[in-house]
Amino acid sequence: MKITKVEIIPVDIPRTKVLTLARYGNLGKGGMFEFVLTRIHTDEGITGVGEVPPLPPLSPESQPVIVDVQKKWLVPGLLGMDPFETEAIWEKMDFIAPTYTMAKAAIDMALWDIMGKSLDMPVHRLMGGSKPEKIPNVGLVGIDKPEVVADVAEGFVKEGYQGIRLKIAPGSDVDCVAAVRDAIGGGVDLRVDCNQGYRTAEAVKMIRDIEPYGIEFVEQPTVWWDFKGMAEVAMAVDTPLMAHESMYLLSDVKNLIDAGAVGVMGLKTYRPWGGLTGARRLLEMARVMNIPCMFHDDLEMSVSLAAATQIITAYRNVITHKCELSGYPEWMGDDVTTESVRFEKGYVHVPEGPGLGVELDEDKVEKYTKGIITLE
Repeated sequence: MKITKVEIIPVDIPRTKVLTLARYGNLGKGGMFEFVLTRIHTDEGITGVGEVPPLPPLSPESQPVIVDVQKKWLVPGLLGMDPFETEAIWEKMDFIAPTYTMAKAAIDMALWDIMGKSLDMPVHRLMGGSKPEKIPNVGLVGIDKPEVVADVAEGFVKEGYQGIRLKIAPGSDVDCVAAVRDAIGGGVDLRVDCNQGYRTAEAVKMIRDIEPYGIEFVEQPTVWWDFKGMAEVAMAVDTPLMAHESMYLLSDVKNLIDAGAVGVMGLKTYRPWGGLTGARRLLEMARVMNIPCMFHDDLEMSVSLAAATQIITAYRNVITHKCELSGYPEWMGDDVTTESVRFEKGYVHVPEGPGLGVELDEDKVEKYTKGIITLE
């Protein structure tokens, strides 16, 4: 089998819900979420698709950067290669573009989709996974007043969610955590996401103040480039930390672990390292090193969400914490697949079918794309 053609497809999807983050402000209604789809064609008529959700400033690569890197550098080097040769493809991609995990991740995802379809097998089976089960999910609550976040969190729990991820920022952070814990009770997991909102000493004090409320872990309390500061916070508190904005490249993983800053390793379909191949490599490393892991996302469409469910299914004995997956219809006005990944009563369902289990809706792709770039 040979790669004969690659389509690079930037698409913009309308936002439908406001999310407030520390340092960044609102990601709100009226704007657009930007994505890049990558569709790979083969000489056997089998196609695969990948997706990445560039969301600056949370992700270093923007939509135009991903498109440009794929168009000028990555894709020309892959034409004619066998999509099953993932090791050779990754070696070439890492040589051509040593960083750019998002640009490579979308390509990698499409390769796994092709392999699964070629063998008439879901990707989780290719990874050695067992029969899929519905995946417990954690509800995302943005920054707001204590009474508001408590009400939203309680609504998630009533819907069936078994965990809450609460965005916090300096000011009413402790009051918000206390209000949410009171609303959801002691039997529901509660984790907080700081989005780099604190200086080192402030983070230590804040975490100590919220620890009595039973916090599962704290995500990215300090600025992304200060690995030493993250490590100082980790050593000063009992609650484990999880890096997000700090952990993008493979080198970040090693440096953060060496610094003692990783209590939980957070993985996404596009970071760190990139794609299903990168996630698989890091999960095997975590298995050997006994590092707790969690899988999360950046408000994604169903191609990337489907890939996440495949990884979580294959590695459910390595991933120690409930996942955080979200997208359509909660946060965006549409999707680009014929059937969307199903969220129901606090669970995410694994799509059925070979490969990733989803197919593009050509009408919707045409509606939302900025123009398809084809290389062959």
